[in-house]
Amino acid sequence: MSSGDGWTTCGAGHRHWGLFGAAGLLVTGRTAAGVTEVVLQHRAPWTHEGDSWGVPGGARDRDEDAVTAALREAKEEADLDPSDVDPLGLYIDDHVGWSYTTVVARPTRTLTPVAANTESLSMRWHPVATVDRLPLHRGFAATWTHLKDVPPPLYLIVTSVAGSDPLLSQLPRSGVSAQRLPDGVRGGGLSRLLPRIVRVGDAEDAAAVADAHTSRGQVLLVRGREELSRLV
Repeated sequence: MSSGDGWTTCGAGHRHWGLFGAAGLLVTGRTAAGVTEVVLQHRAPWTHEGDSWGVPGGARDRDEDAVTAALREAKEEADLDPSDVDPLGLYIDDHVGWSYTTVVARPTRTLTPVAANTESLSMRWHPVATVDRLPLHRGFAATWTHLKDVPPPLYLIVTSVAGSDPLLSQLPRSGVSAQRLPDGVRGGGLSRLLPRIVRVGDAEDAAAVADAHTSRGQVLLVRGREELSRLV
């Protein structure tokens, strides 16, 4: 057994699997025809809420962050390697002291997910428009509304003034609070966005680099440590 395996009760009196919380991975992508799809797991009948659909996931181990846990579970249950996906953000479903974190990611290559262990009947792509018609796991059903609107990747263009701040090394895993994003930067329904950090020399360089990244996703220019701390 892993260190996080076991049942626990949250502050609201509900029973949950995962002594230190739980996490799962929702991979989203577009077909050549422009249809948005997500990878879902058809859970085996013997599992909790079996024969329902949700995301590959499970209990977080002690001292394991949500991204690490979700990627580990996706490898175990869907044979997805961490290099196969690019995490974009987190949706945190808080249950008074216990939480389930869904890590939303996009594929880095063409993916054909498989049911890699006995916890799944199948693992496959579903068009977003049809997900509501499936018999969903209750936890996933409660969060699906927030997971439909996935924002573009977030690039933080950081000048040298803020470039040495220790916060920068944490943000690609802990994320930027969607509630603290400035006007014009979308958080979608997510709780936190996992930024790509781009370090530059000065404000003049930053403006040019920011312009160059606008075609790749959302861009946020951070000129100093105070601006950086406001995002957390």
